[in-house]
Amino acid sequence: MATTSLQEQCEESISLLTSRQINFLALDFDLTVIDIHTGGAWQGTAEELATHVRPLFKHLIIAACEANMSVAIVTFSPQVPMIRAVLQLLVPTYSPQIPIRGADRTWVYEGSGSQEGKQAHMASAVEEILSMRETTITRRSTLLIDDDANNIKVALSEGVRAIWLNPRDEGRLLGNIKELLE
Repeated sequence: MATTSLQEQCEESISLLTSRQINFLALDFDLTVIDIHTGGAWQGTAEELATHVRPLFKHLIIAACEANMSVAIVTFSPQVPMIRAVLQLLVPTYSPQIPIRGADRTWVYEGSGSQEGKQAHMASAVEEILSMRETTITRRSTLLIDDDANNIKVALSEGVRAIWLNPRDEGRLLGNIKELLE
């Protein structure tokens, strides 16, 4: 029996998401896309930080972008230029279309939605996506993946689909996506 590659598993997961009308993937950065927590104070280079990207997320981001799904990074890190540089190394073709919302004071969400957790980050990223292309993104068409249980709790309470990533067991994420959709 042939084993399925991580790339194929990610493509299958994205296909499942799009079949359920999920068209926006919001990803936390520290301890989610990468396997460490920088504390918003990474001192090394983008190349060094890129070595901490979980292969799962490289494949997931590429599969999502190739399926015309919107992707954003939503983080409490103020190191947005560093995260941008990592994305450019990770997914150079797609990085320009991936909004990053961090604690860098370069954006403000003034809508009437929740300001708790990553809600304002996601709403602001959606505003940017809508300015770039014609699409409709709703709470129900959004999936947040984050290692912080509080951000997941807030998202779920606001009607946003969300999956907690166990930083010590990222391999479980794709199974969790399938379970979410059952």
